Amino acid sequence: MTAEKRAPLVGSSRAAPLSVRVRHAAAVAATIALLAGVIELARVVPPSTDESAAQRPAVPEFRADAKASTWFCAGVPGNDDSISGRVIVANSGEVPVGGTITRFAQDGVARRQRFAVAARSTLEVDALAGVESPFVSTLVESQGAALAVEQRTLHRAGDAVSQCASSPSGTWFLADGFTGTDSIEQLVVTNPALDSAILDVTFVTAIGERAPQSLKGVVVPPESVRVFDMAALDARNEATVAVSVVATVGRVVVGRSQHYLGRGRLGYTMSLGASETSDRWYFADGTKRAEVAEEFVIYNPLTFDQQLTFIVAADDGTALDPLTITAPAKRVTKFAPTSLGALPDGRYSAVVSAMSVSAASVSAPRAAGVVIERVSTQQVGKSTASAVMLGSPQPAVAWVAPSGTAASGVESLRVFNPGAASATLRVTYLGPAGAVAVPGYEAVVLAPGASASIALSAETAATAVSVESNEPVVVARRVSRGAKQAIEGVAPLIVVTGAASCAAGEGC
Repeated sequence: MTAEKRAPLVGSSRAAPLSVRVRHAAAVAATIALLAGVIELARVVPPSTDESAAQRPAVPEFRADAKASTWFCAGVPGNDDSISGRVIVANSGEVPVGGTITRFAQDGVARRQRFAVAARSTLEVDALAGVESPFVSTLVESQGAALAVEQRTLHRAGDAVSQCASSPSGTWFLADGFTGTDSIEQLVVTNPALDSAILDVTFVTAIGERAPQSLKGVVVPPESVRVFDMAALDARNEATVAVSVVATVGRVVVGRSQHYLGRGRLGYTMSLGASETSDRWYFADGTKRAEVAEEFVIYNPLTFDQQLTFIVAADDGTALDPLTITAPAKRVTKFAPTSLGALPDGRYSAVVSAMSVSAASVSAPRAAGVVIERVSTQQVGKSTASAVMLGSPQPAVAWVAPSGTAASGVESLRVFNPGAASATLRVTYLGPAGAVAVPGYEAVVLAPGASASIALSAETAATAVSVESNEPVVVARRVSRGAKQAIEGVAPLIVVTGAASCAAGEGC
C-alpha cells in the first residue's frame, strides 16, 4: 500500500499527530537542541572536553555535485578464508569516472589499485585483493566526478552492509557493544594519514566508564589498521560495551566488527561509528512484534547528565505522549518502546531529542549530545539474527543506497516524514540509461509524522537506489544477509547534499 492511501491522521486522548508532538517537545529543548553555528572541533581534541561538537555531520554525506570524492571504509576481516568483502562504487553520472583504491593493513604497507566505473553503473571491487591482515580497510578516491561508496562484508554468520566515512575524524563513538557468551567485538581503527595518530580509548560497561592506562596514548602508525578486541581489554561477557575514541594527534576512521554467539544475540554486523554526538536522532524502521526484541541503546559520553525526550509514532503519524528519560553522564541507558502497551503492534518511527539537565552550578546552557543505536533481534523459525542501526541525526531531501536494497516484497525501504508538512517523494534505481522510477512510487504522498513501507523488486538488489523528496524525510532499508539467511539485515542510506530534489524543479 502506498502512503497516499493511508487513513488520515486522527487524535485521541492518549495520542496526537507526530508533528504536533515534535513541536511540543521541541519547544522544551529548543534553546539547546536546535542551536546552529557551534564551535568547530580542532584537530587536536582534549580527552575530557565538553566543548561544542564540530559543525559537521555525525554520519557520512555524499555531495553529488562535487568534482571528486573520498570515502574511508572501516574494514573487512582479512585473515579468514571463509570471510570476504566488497567495496561497492556507484556512478550515477553521464561519463565514466576513474579513481584509486588504497588498502590499509596492520603491517602499515598501503596497496594502491586504479579503477574505472562506467557511466550510470555500479562497480564491485574485492575489498581484500589478496591482502592478509586481521582487518583490511580501504580508501576510495575519485577524480573528475563524485562517486557514492559503501562496503559489504560476506560473513558465514550473515553478510553486513556498512557505510564508509566521508572524512576521518578526531572523535568516534559507538553506543552498542556486546561480548556476552564470548561474542566477539572488535574495534577497528584506521589511520589513513602519512603521520602517526595518537589515541585515547575509553569504554563503558554496566558498572561505568573504564579508561585503562594501556589505552591512553595509543599510537597508530601511518597508513595502517589497529584492532582492539574488547573481551581482551577486560570487557568479557558484557551485555553493554560503549566506546569512545579520541585522537589527540591526527584523525582516524573507526568501525565495529561484531560476531554474536549467544545470550540472546546471533549473527554478524559491521558498523561505522558516529564521528560526533547529536542532540537529535531519527529512526524510521522500528518494529513491535512478538518475534522481535528491540531496544534503543543510548550512550552519553559527556560529563553531565542529559534529558531525552522520545516521541514514538505508528505508521499513520499518531504518536504516543512524549516519554522522558535521563541519560547519566558517561553511562549507557537502554529503552525499549516495544514494552509500551499503548504502542500497537506493527512498524513505528521515533524521534529522540536531548538536552542537558540543569544544575545549580551551571550558569549557561551546555551543548547536549548523545549517540543512539537501535538493536533488533528477530526470530524466524529456527533462525535468529541481531542487527544494529545507528539513527539519523537529521532528515534530508535526498538519500542514496549505493549497493541497493533487499527485494523483500513489502518493505525494502522505510520512509518517515518527521516534519509538519506533507512530503511528496519518489524512488528510483540506477539503470543503464540513468535513473529509473520504480512503478507505483513516482509520487508518494506522506502525511506529516507518517511512515511508509516501499516494496522493491530484484532489479534494485545490485544497483544504487535513491529517494528524493520535496520535504526532509528519514530513510532506512532492508539488505540481504546472504542467500542462506532467512532473516534480512538493515542498513542506513547516505544523505545526499548538493543534489536537485523534487522541490528544485525536477518534480515528483
